[in-house]
Amino acid sequence: MSSIENMIAWMQARKGKVTYSMTSRMGANSYDCSSSVFFSMVAGGFLSAGSMGNTETLFGMSGTKLKEISRGEVQRGDIFISGTPGGSAGSDGHTGIFLSNGSFIHCSYAHNGIAVDTNDSYMSTRLPHHFYQIVGSGSGSGNTDNKPQMVMLNIDGQFGNATAKRLQEYFDTTGKDGVISHQYKQTFNQNIYAAQFDSSLTGSNVVKALQRFLGIGQDGLFGKATIEALQKHLGTTQDGTISPVSDSVRELQRRLNANTL
Repeated sequence: MSSIENMIAWMQARKGKVTYSMTSRMGANSYDCSSSVFFSMVAGGFLSAGSMGNTETLFGMSGTKLKEISRGEVQRGDIFISGTPGGSAGSDGHTGIFLSNGSFIHCSYAHNGIAVDTNDSYMSTRLPHHFYQIVGSGSGSGNTDNKPQMVMLNIDGQFGNATAKRLQEYFDTTGKDGVISHQYKQTFNQNIYAAQFDSSLTGSNVVKALQRFLGIGQDGLFGKATIEALQKHLGTTQDGTISPVSDSVRELQRRLNANTL
C-alpha cells in the first residue's frame, strides 16, 4: 500500500547523515537530488523496487504517475522539479519532496546532503519551479529509465561549453552557463572555445575557483601559468598551451566525469 509518510520517512532518516554526489548517487552514504526522490518514492510504494532516473525522467512521468499542480495547491508529499523539461539534466535540474506547503526536504549540493528548507529559493534561484502531486496508488515503473542526473562529457579533448559547465558544476560557482567569461585572448588560450574574450581583465569565477584548487594566484584569467599548473596536476605535458584537441582537456574531461579532479 502506498504511503506518503513512508516516502518522507526515507528522507528524514538520512537527513544530515549522507552526502551529495552525482556520481555516487545510489547510496548508502551519498545520493543526488533525483536519486533520493526515486528511492523515497520506492520506499513509499509509489514506484517498484529498482526504479531510478533523473529530473528528466520525473518530468516524463507527468500525466501518468505525476499530476502538475499550482504552488498554492502544494501539500505534504507533493514534489517539486526545478528546470525545463528537455533541459534539466546536470545542474539545470533539481527536485525534492514537500513536508508542508511551506517546507521541503531535498538532497542538495549547497547542504552537501539531505536537509529541510523553508525558502523556495533553495529549489533554485535561476530555474523555473514545477509542482506535482503523486497520483494513483500501488507500485509501478512510472516509465523510469535509470538515467543519471549528471551529464557525461564526451572525451573529445575540446574545451567547449559542456566542459566549462561541468567545471562550474564541480566548483559550484554562480552562473553555470558554460561560459568562461572575461578572458584575455592569447595564442596559448585561444583554443578554449568556451572562453568569452575581451580586454577587461576581469576574469572568471570558475577560473578563480580552479586557481584556488591548484594553489596558485587567483586573477580569474586562464593564462599560461594557470594552464601549466593544471597540466601538472593532471599529469600531462606542461607546455602552457591548450591545443585545438588537447590531451590535458581529455584528462580533465575524464576526471570531471568521475567527479574528482
